[in-house]
Amino acid sequence: MALRDAFVYTGEPFDVTAMRAMRERQIRHLVTVDNLMQIQSRRTVDVEYLVQGLQLHMACQPALRLANTRAAMAALAEAGILSPDDYARLRRAHTFLRWLVDSLRVVRGNTKDLTVPRRSEEFAFLARRLRYGGDVARLRDELNRYVVSVQELCARLGAVLV
Repeated sequence: MALRDAFVYTGEPFDVTAMRAMRERQIRHLVTVDNLMQIQSRRTVDVEYLVQGLQLHMACQPALRLANTRAAMAALAEAGILSPDDYARLRRAHTFLRWLVDSLRVVRGNTKDLTVPRRSEEFAFLARRLRYGGDVARLRDELNRYVVSVQELCARLGAVLV
């Protein structure tokens, strides 16, 4: 941890522009189709980037230097950096999206491809696995709600980093 702290928490100002540029490059190079599942996995990573950005922005607080995203979110909330409402929304979205991605990995048996067409039997199977029964529309609606929530939180809280 001391080596990590010496490398990551240098005391230099956090370069938000570079972090955003790196994330945009990842999206351009790694996501090849506008697919619902890829969007969901992208939002999971967006939550992790946001949390890490807030940690780096507040580098002077060693209590925030946690590798686990969920623990880091809790520490950011405890430090007052995340409001109770933002923390709850971020945690719910992260939990749901991780559950979704992990379930897809189980369904697929690997982590190579997180694409599932919205109107496919595989998506319907995923809905059943996630305990939505045959209510594919409800799963789709919840996915969209969490995506919008993450986008809004990233835009608003990411502005704090600038």
